[in-house]
Amino acid sequence: MYVRYYTPMQYYALLCLLSSTIVHFYVKNQLGYTMSIGERLKAIRKDLGLSQEKFSGDLSIHLRSYVSYEQGYRSLPQNVILQLLQMGYNINWLLTGEEKMRSTGVTNDVSHPEYIANQQIPLIKNIVEAFKDNNFPLRSFSSEKVNRPEGNKDPFTYALQIRSLNDDSMMPFFSPEEIIIVSPLETVLNNDKAIIKLKNDRILFRVIQFHDNDIKLINANPKYPSTRISGSDLVFAHKVIGSLGKK
Repeated sequence: MYVRYYTPMQYYALLCLLSSTIVHFYVKNQLGYTMSIGERLKAIRKDLGLSQEKFSGDLSIHLRSYVSYEQGYRSLPQNVILQLLQMGYNINWLLTGEEKMRSTGVTNDVSHPEYIANQQIPLIKNIVEAFKDNNFPLRSFSSEKVNRPEGNKDPFTYALQIRSLNDDSMMPFFSPEEIIIVSPLETVLNNDKAIIKLKNDRILFRVIQFHDNDIKLINANPKYPSTRISGSDLVFAHKVIGSLGKK
């Protein structure tokens, strides 16, 4: 009978592998592990029984781009999110991990009542906490609501009271205590006002300009200087689409 012997280094490697597997299982099952957006995107692909190449083709994006979304190197663009919504997947689950993977019914309309319930949007007063572990506000984070702007169909639109940002850098565009409306799924263009999150977890309210090699963040208030960042430093940019005035 053939018996395979392992060297001490091989035994050590096997022990490390076994230990990491046990730790991974414990974290996922005992400590409430939550999948990342990329992992949930992969789960959707597996649910459809598709390869990365086939799924990226169905979404009309390059394979390399799709792989970067699944691995978490890049944020999901609006067109991909809306396509997944039209396939019947629950976008709230995809982006936040809340609720179930599939919608209660397949819809081709982003104004489906499951996503635009009661035409109300959450009012966020502490944006740092709201986006601490997420790139989209959790529906359960804020119990206070305000009316949704007419015609807005972004299921993740939220209201933000500016005092939570603790500065006056966007005066005279907006003033402290004012409530602004933010649409995460609308495309941010040059010179749009946006709520942005950086890799160092800073949340800023700036006018954004895209350049070939970097991104310029502009304060409306001239006493604050503009800054430049690389594209890799930007976690997200949510477009500011209006204001409700002061509450």
